[in-house]
Amino acid sequence: MLQKNGAKLLQAFAQQNEQKHIYHFGQGVHQFVGYGHSNAIAIEGRTSVILVDTLDSPDRSALMLTDLQAITNKPVRTIIYTHGHPDHRGGASTFAATAQSVIAFANRDQALIDAQKVNDVLLKRTQHQMGYQLNDAEALTQGVGMREGHTQGQRGYAPLPPTEIISDMLVDRVIDGIHLQLISAPGENGDMGYVWLPEQKIMCVGDNYYGAFPNLAAIRGGQYRDIGQWIQSLDLLIEYNAVAVLPGHLQPLEGATVVKTTLVNYRDAIATVFDQTLAHIDAGLPVQAIVEVVQLPEHLRNLPYLQEIYGSVEWTVRAIFAAYVGWFDGNPTNLHQMPEYLYAGKMVALIGGKAKVIVAIKQALAASDYLWALQLCDLLIALGEAEAVDLKITALYALAELETSANGRHYYISYAKAMLENK
Repeated sequence: MLQKNGAKLLQAFAQQNEQKHIYHFGQGVHQFVGYGHSNAIAIEGRTSVILVDTLDSPDRSALMLTDLQAITNKPVRTIIYTHGHPDHRGGASTFAATAQSVIAFANRDQALIDAQKVNDVLLKRTQHQMGYQLNDAEALTQGVGMREGHTQGQRGYAPLPPTEIISDMLVDRVIDGIHLQLISAPGENGDMGYVWLPEQKIMCVGDNYYGAFPNLAAIRGGQYRDIGQWIQSLDLLIEYNAVAVLPGHLQPLEGATVVKTTLVNYRDAIATVFDQTLAHIDAGLPVQAIVEVVQLPEHLRNLPYLQEIYGSVEWTVRAIFAAYVGWFDGNPTNLHQMPEYLYAGKMVALIGGKAKVIVAIKQALAASDYLWALQLCDLLIALGEAEAVDLKITALYALAELETSANGRHYYISYAKAMLENK
């Protein structure tokens, strides 16, 4: 979302949510928040610790282990990954000497054939989205947690491979005297799972909930995240009536009323975007028109845990449209389009030439009309106009200061820096 002082809102969110803290729940359940980009949860068994997720870096998990040992001298014997994202598994090597079991959930998404053949471009786009090449002043935050360790001169991901993959929808198990349930709950990832402690009514939820509007559509690219399935997993979570919900990022929820109210609102926010989008698609609206009308209801849009700090309503609408009806927006004008350079040449000629377009871009920048400036820049860049590159870089940096999503901010700045390097 673009709004005045977007960067300041991001910075304030980071300052509020990236403080190091250990939360204690029930009997022997400890959540480590602010120790890494993601969270980790230690569950004390009779003789050992069950660790749910391991942070993003072995340097950070080593620090967490030191603080865990001040609470208990029991070794980490079991690791459970809530899902396969590397920021949740990257610190696992710290526990290689003691861990006897590493449990993960089966991926319920059917991977596209030969998806690895586009890994190079996805990696570049991931670096733009996550701001991996940016300094701290440029990136500010990674959105739902501090920047990953490998951006701070620390060791990169060092996961341990799973020794067991849970393929059933629900597995009831006792591990070192702790009764828990492992529940498949696809959402942000197809291999997402919940860890439920029934006696204490505590749920570890991975990334299906965290205190910001969720990243329902990753701008780095990749397969569609099944939003309808994500909603179903939230419905399932609500049914458990937990007294504490421990997410993979940001702050936990505690107290039955807080948990129920927050999760219902979170679920409803996702569902209303999903339902509105499908209804407008069915009414025949093109994607841009849908983007312009879909919004969160007033009673939800100002809630602190639904701010567009990470994901975006607009990007979600675009992802749903593409997933359900494909690339074609229904307008026959778009069945076949002329080459970009030809379109740009005709438009620039219609405007009155390159010089007039340059003037219009500078006027747009002066008026803070940055989106218009970008579109005009792209016309000239398609025609090889070097000055338009500099003007586009200026517009990208300006938009970054308005962007409330960390992902969007990173993409604007990282892309601008890449353009500078390639001049």
